[in-house]
Amino acid sequence: MALGGPEIILIFASNTDILNAEDLLEERGLPFSLVPVPKEVNPNCGLAISLAENDHDLILPPLEAAGLRPSAAYRRDGDDFSAWPLDH
Repeated sequence: MALGGPEIILIFASNTDILNAEDLLEERGLPFSLVPVPKEVNPNCGLAISLAENDHDLILPPLEAAGLRPSAAYRRDGDDFSAWPLDH
């Protein structure tokens, strides 16, 4: 996904959670990308969900309704990362 503005990176507790989240979002046709976890926020390998900041209201409710709450979230604007509260 080529984003023109800030994006939100959602980190999950397990590979199972990230794959289940990917399936759910694909089934619903929601806009997201599966990306490697940026080394700036976690040096370990893994996958994350990337979404446009403006799309968080579309993405988070169905994830949480399915019991797939991210363990952390970060806002990326260019090369800058900051913690992003999940209670937006």
